[in-house]
Amino acid sequence: MSDYVPTDLLIEILQKLPVKSLIRFAAVSKSWRSIITSAAFIAFHLSKGKNQTLIHTLSTNSLVKFTGGVPFAVNSPSKLKFPYYESHGIYLRIVDSCDGLVCLSNNFFKISFAQPPGVIWNLSVRNHVVLPDPTINPNDAYISVLGFGVDAGRSHHKVVRLVYCRDAAGIFMTQVEIFSLKTWSWRRLIGGVDLTLHAYPSLYFRQVFLNGVVHWLIEQKPIGDNSFRRSYILAFDVGDEVFREVMLPEWEAGGSGFAKLSIFVIKESLGVVKSTGESCDVWVMKEYCVKESWTKLYTVRLFEKIKNVVGFLNSGEALLVLENSRLVVYNSETKQTKDLGVYG
Repeated sequence: MSDYVPTDLLIEILQKLPVKSLIRFAAVSKSWRSIITSAAFIAFHLSKGKNQTLIHTLSTNSLVKFTGGVPFAVNSPSKLKFPYYESHGIYLRIVDSCDGLVCLSNNFFKISFAQPPGVIWNLSVRNHVVLPDPTINPNDAYISVLGFGVDAGRSHHKVVRLVYCRDAAGIFMTQVEIFSLKTWSWRRLIGGVDLTLHAYPSLYFRQVFLNGVVHWLIEQKPIGDNSFRRSYILAFDVGDEVFREVMLPEWEAGGSGFAKLSIFVIKESLGVVKSTGESCDVWVMKEYCVKESWTKLYTVRLFEKIKNVVGFLNSGEALLVLENSRLVVYNSETKQTKDLGVYG
C-alpha cells in the first residue's frame, strides 16, 4: 500500500485539526509546513473558528479561560499565567484579541517614566513575544492608548499606539505610531491624523475590532462653563491606516452623558450599550458608518442592579455582571438570565 496522500486530501484533513496539532504537524516535513503556514490555509482555518473564549482575570495576574459554544463550557476551565507582566509585578490590561492572538499592555495609566512594551500572546500554543520599545516617548507626562487588529485581508496584524501630550496652552498634541508584526518594527504615522484625536479614548473601556477596523469610544469633557459634551466612536482602518469618526445614535448627539456608554461587537455588527445601572439599552449599527442605521434591539431590566456589561455571545445574548459579582447570560426573548457560576 502506498504511503502517498493526495495534497487535496491532506489539506482537507489538516483543516479539521486544532491549532495545537497543526503546530506539531508543521514540523513533519517542509511540504506540510508550507501548507499549514500558507495564507490561504490560515484564512480558511480562521474562518471556521467560531467558538468564543471567556477570559476571567484573577487578582494574581493569572486567568481562568473558559472555552465553548453557547453558553460557555464553564465546567472545564484552564488556569493560565499571563506572560511577562506576571513576573514583573506590573498592572496589565487586555487590549483586544484577534485571530487567536491576545494583545496585552500596561498602559492603563501612562506617565513620563519608561514603560515596558506590549506583548502579543498566543493562548493556543502558550507562547508570547514582547514588542520592542516604541519610538514616541515624550519627556513630559503623557497618555498612550493601544489598538490591535488585522487588515481586512487578514494578512497583516498591527498594533497602533496613540500618544497624547499637553502643550504649553494645555491642548492635547497627538502623535501616532504603528507596529507591524510582519516587518517587526515601529513606524510613525505622518498623515491621516486630524482634530478627531484631540479627545483621547476613555482608558476605562476596551477597544472593539471589527472587519479590519479598530474602534475606541471617545468622550469629550465639557470645557469651562460649557455644558456641551459630545461622544462618538473613533475608528482606525488597519489596512488603509486612516482615522475617521463613527457617530453614535441620535440620543447621544447633544446629551449630558451621565449614562455609561460602552461599545461591543453584536452579531458581527458594531454595537453600543447605554447603561444606567438600573437598565441597559442595546443598540446596533445595521449598516456600518451610516448613523441613521442605528437600531435599538432591546432594553435589559432586572430585579438586581447591573454592574457591568461584559460582551455578547454569537447568538446576541448579553453577558452581564450583576451587583453581587455573578456573571449571567441574558436572553432578550425570554427576558431570563442563566447563571454561569463565575464570580469576582
